[in-house]
Amino acid sequence: MAQFKTRARALDLLGRQQIAGIPTAINELIKNAHDAYADKFDVDFLRKDNLLILRDDGLGMTKEEFETRWLTIGTESKFINRKTVLPPKDSTKALRPVMGEKGIGRLAIASIGKQVLIISKAKQREKEYKIVAVFINWELFELPGINLEDIIIPIKEFDEIPDLIEFHDLRHEVLNSLKGLKEKDIISFEDYERIALSVINFDIDPKELNNNLIGDFKLTDNKGGTFFYINPVSETLIFDIEGDREKKEATKIEKMLMGFHNTMTPNHPKSVIDISFRDYRGDDGTYYDIIEKEQFFTPQEFEIADHHFEGDFDEFGQFKGNINIYGEKEYENHIINWNGNNFKETDCGPFKINFVYIQGDLKSSKIDPHNWAVLSNKTNKFGALYIYKDNIRVLPYGDIDYDFLHIEKNRTKRASTFFFSHRRMFGVIEINSKINFKLVEKAGREGFIENKAYRHFQDILRNFVIQLASDFFDPTGKNIQSEFYQKKKEEINSFHNALERRDKLAKGKKEKFIQNLDVFFKNLTSSKFEQDVDSILDETNKNLNSVIYIKDTDEASQKIIDYEFQARQKINDYKKSITLSGPKGFSLSKGNRLDFETYLKEFQLLEQNIFNKANNKIDFLIEEYISKLKIEISKRKRLEQAVDFISVEAKKTNSKKRNETNEIVTDVSKKIKELTSDLMLDLDNQIRTVKDKFKLLSTNNVEDFNLVEERKSMEDEIELISNRNTFVMDRIIRQFESFYIEKDNDGQIITNDQISDAMSEELEELRERVQADIELSQLGLAVGILHHEFSSTVRSIRGSIKDLKAWSDVNQQLDSVYKNIKVNFEHLDGYLNLFTPLNRRLNRKREEISLMEIKLFLIDLFKSRMERHNIEFKHTKGFANQKMNGFRSTFYPVFVNLIDNAIYWLNHSNVENKIIRMHADESGVYVSNNGIEITIQDKDRIFDLGFSRKQNGRGMGLSISKEVLNAENYNISAVTPKEGSTVTFRIERNKPTDNE
Repeated sequence: MAQFKTRARALDLLGRQQIAGIPTAINELIKNAHDAYADKFDVDFLRKDNLLILRDDGLGMTKEEFETRWLTIGTESKFINRKTVLPPKDSTKALRPVMGEKGIGRLAIASIGKQVLIISKAKQREKEYKIVAVFINWELFELPGINLEDIIIPIKEFDEIPDLIEFHDLRHEVLNSLKGLKEKDIISFEDYERIALSVINFDIDPKELNNNLIGDFKLTDNKGGTFFYINPVSETLIFDIEGDREKKEATKIEKMLMGFHNTMTPNHPKSVIDISFRDYRGDDGTYYDIIEKEQFFTPQEFEIADHHFEGDFDEFGQFKGNINIYGEKEYENHIINWNGNNFKETDCGPFKINFVYIQGDLKSSKIDPHNWAVLSNKTNKFGALYIYKDNIRVLPYGDIDYDFLHIEKNRTKRASTFFFSHRRMFGVIEINSKINFKLVEKAGREGFIENKAYRHFQDILRNFVIQLASDFFDPTGKNIQSEFYQKKKEEINSFHNALERRDKLAKGKKEKFIQNLDVFFKNLTSSKFEQDVDSILDETNKNLNSVIYIKDTDEASQKIIDYEFQARQKINDYKKSITLSGPKGFSLSKGNRLDFETYLKEFQLLEQNIFNKANNKIDFLIEEYISKLKIEISKRKRLEQAVDFISVEAKKTNSKKRNETNEIVTDVSKKIKELTSDLMLDLDNQIRTVKDKFKLLSTNNVEDFNLVEERKSMEDEIELISNRNTFVMDRIIRQFESFYIEKDNDGQIITNDQISDAMSEELEELRERVQADIELSQLGLAVGILHHEFSSTVRSIRGSIKDLKAWSDVNQQLDSVYKNIKVNFEHLDGYLNLFTPLNRRLNRKREEISLMEIKLFLIDLFKSRMERHNIEFKHTKGFANQKMNGFRSTFYPVFVNLIDNAIYWLNHSNVENKIIRMHADESGVYVSNNGIEITIQDKDRIFDLGFSRKQNGRGMGLSISKEVLNAENYNISAVTPKEGSTVTFRIERNKPTDNE
């Protein structure tokens, strides 16, 4: 009697060659972990070792289960008979639908790499089982002429995760098996040498690797799970991870592993398994989080999308649901019919859909620019309709390149009619394994088998997206729903275009304004203003000196008056040339506004110290030359000339502005008249066109036309133009109604332009504050996690420091070591405690702290950096003799921040001899350096939270330092630099108030 024999290549054909690629294989293993009731699944790719490690914390396997289930091809997971034992279940968790139903998922490992070490420990069984380890070389299964029974799979049990030596025992069994196959001439000598070399090169210590990797995966006591160590990994994995660097598309790994559960819709089902993928590209322990959750769509992003579509398809394929356009117009219980099955029950069964759409152009979207950009980037990478069966993604649906509904294909035919695009939409189609059981996945996870159920399913959805586009987004606006979309889109477009024009005009003004501010501060720093005014005074002095040679007294008198007039005019013109008027027609950021406020203060000082003094100097020179020449000049005449000069200048300026105002009013009036005339002309032409149609109508025969329909059609044509004209003119009227001119209590004129600018600035500031708040909240979350993770470690360190104190008390040599550790710990704890409630703070004590102790601490901390950058660290005698009273953990971080900043700016300066110098006297402690000086406009701003001139700086150090010092009744400020320095900070105790 003849029998089938199974070649080893059958496994290769069923496994590696059935799976589309490595990402699909990993997805299949995640589904197996899901079926094993795992809570987490971690993937670690160690590039330097070409090693891929996959771990889950599921139920694991016993040795018997490994042999009877894992090493058995095509095991049953759904079907029960007397000979079949179903996989174990976790009685502590909700029942999970089985996802890995094909029985070949384990063979997918062969597509990832040539060899695998599998380590598994069972839990939730009737007794405790040992750890099972199996080593498989997949190259054997690719060889021709070898049967399955010829291949030996070594399997061993251990009490702990095997180490390097124990793994070598498994390898040895494979090598002996290979040797036997070679001796029996089942494999060639060349194949033996090649495969044996692969086995020998797979040299890892599983125990050490598991201890060093991130993630708490233990196989002890009542914990279980399954680990896969795969080496060498297929060279395609790196491309699957990195993708095409020139394209901004999702990589294959991202496409296949993102969105394993539905996490994008509001109130989505809870995810049952957490997935991580870490790519270690070097040997320093740093890694890239390949499938970070924030890269995918979030419920918050789902909610802010432009259009929402949610509903159910019943057993007949008819859709009923809610449609929301632009978040304004809700259409409840909208129905889309499908007659593809003649209104009979479908084979696919009922299912749900929930997806959103964002406009492809920002000008047509209600989403703010930042979120629109974020969503556009995400939809370009991940946009599509994802299918979830029992909240587990069905591959490859969701891959932007898998157009199973012909969305992109239809769009290429006529984009205006076929509205939807994968790159603008995201959402879910939800099916259920019980109800939609006829939708069967292919063995290779390449979609559903194309049976009758799938054809129904596909046809229902294709009809749905086409009809949905026709109902709500028809560009001709033939129906009411489409008419709303078109009107709203035009309204948003108009708004964006207006903003764009305004921003374009404002951008140029703003750039010029900021540029002029920068020039002002540069000139102020270089004393250019003083030099220019001195030049005017010198020229005036020379001119007056020339009067000495004029013999005619009257002529000399007039010359002096003329030179005085010229001098004052030049001073006035120069002052005007450096005067900056306040921002008009554009808003300033908080930083720019602070710069402008600093400018106003500095200009006031210039007025007092330079321009007023210059005018006084002119008076002095005039009086001096009048006295020297012994001539008389009427003071009244000089006064009249000065007033005449001011009057002429004032009239000249105001006349110019009046003419500009009149020109603008005339121009606006002309444009409005032209517009209204054009609108009326359009209406008149439309009425004439409609009336012209009368000649084509016959009213004698009733059957020739429908009077009601014709009347309605003609009325609609006229009303369409009329409504458009009314809308435009209403907008113009509202603009003029909002025109505002009033006097305040001080008699100052206030216009709506000023109000608009003030509101724009407030909006700009609020945006900055929101961004800062977001960054701070993220930082707060990070610190919270840090605090949680380190709390036990901190307690342990604190206890160890106390133990060390006991030793240092009896051993003098340990005393300095103890103090150094204690100070460093308080320093670290002081930093972390800035973010913790006061009642959790360390039990610290106030003490007298020698400033030299602080300097020694700083030397320990920064010595190597200072030596590397050739920076001298000096102090004065006064500094060495002073002390501070308070907490070390308050002062130390402040000095650390100051020195850290000083090193940074010294390193970015061109100074040859870099020096940090510390001073102290009765007024406070000073920290100076000779690096890049602080600009005038930055002296106060450097203490604002979020302000920084450092590249990628957060602007937190000085702000937090000031806050913690203020809490201890100290203050920090930037003061006039000490001699030989360009920057000096002073830390001083606040003076007590009268109430203290």
